[in-house]
Amino acid sequence: MKDLLLYVADADAQAFLRSVLSKPQSLAIRSISFDIERHPQRDSGMVQSGAELTRMKKGSYHKALIAWDHHGSGRDRKQSADNVRDEIQRKLDSFTWCDNSSITIIVPELEQWLWFCESAVLSHCGLSLDQLQLWLREYAGKTGQSIDNLKRERPKELFEFVMRDRLRRTISPRDFEEIGRLAGINGLMECATFRSSVETLRVWFPQ
Repeated sequence: MKDLLLYVADADAQAFLRSVLSKPQSLAIRSISFDIERHPQRDSGMVQSGAELTRMKKGSYHKALIAWDHHGSGRDRKQSADNVRDEIQRKLDSFTWCDNSSITIIVPELEQWLWFCESAVLSHCGLSLDQLQLWLREYAGKTGQSIDNLKRERPKELFEFVMRDRLRRTISPRDFEEIGRLAGINGLMECATFRSSVETLRVWFPQ
């Protein structure tokens, strides 16, 4: 039986978290055995059947952590992330995952985490901080929003502007894997949703 099942919504999250979990010392957890699987119906599928599919893995893992983006889940305009999390957690608990499972809903989406490890983005893209700031100010000017607000509320569009519009690069899971490999955990811990996941892992798998 492996230590952890991490069930996510897409290949980008799968790639990023695989890199992050390869750093147990930086996460302040012991080395663990884990699998990362993704839902074929992405974020909305995680809400609709993520708990049920996790139930089918009960005999193969000690713990289960499931994660998806609030944006695109089909619930983001109807319910708060906290309410959705409570609802799905009750399902997991009823499926005998009580005290052995946890849910992370990333608000609004995974790309928000990238802006908490900006130095990794710079390194991966081969950019200077001045060049990145110039492009971020350009996009902020086009949208009439502050850079901080864009990082918080429209992180995916901001990342796509840098990668697709300015660098002329196609975004793939390999980008998320490499940024995750380069990312500093301390910076990521400034993000509430990332921090909550790591704090759960630290309780489950102490050094």
